[in-house]
Amino acid sequence: MTFFRIEIPIDLEGLAVAQDALEEWATASGVPPPAALRLRLVVEELVANLVEHAAWPGDPVPAWLEVAWRPGSLAAVLEDQSAPFDSAGAREVAAPRLDQDRVGGLGLGLVRKMTSALRHSAPEGGGNRVEFSVRLG
Repeated sequence: MTFFRIEIPIDLEGLAVAQDALEEWATASGVPPPAALRLRLVVEELVANLVEHAAWPGDPVPAWLEVAWRPGSLAAVLEDQSAPFDSAGAREVAAPRLDQDRVGGLGLGLVRKMTSALRHSAPEGGGNRVEFSVRLG
């Protein structure tokens, strides 16, 4: 089993740097490319939601991502210190029609499609903990 852990600053530049490091680790660790892409997209969506929508008690502090890979299993945990928000339990949003100007709202649906398990908890000290397993096939 191989592990990856990284601190992710809560901004789009920090997310890009973290994604590149994650992709490098996934390639070196032998994660199948389709699963590595799903992992990258799930992390992108969850962290982008922190950048765009999270409520912070003060200035945003970095999130932590941990990933574990062994053939047949790709699991991850993302922890942040924003106000509790249950991404796993958030309601589904209907896809926009072509005649609508609305952008967004579909990311958590995408996360659900790319994961085989998605669980949220609010640690006692505050923040959020999202555990997920990436679909391998």
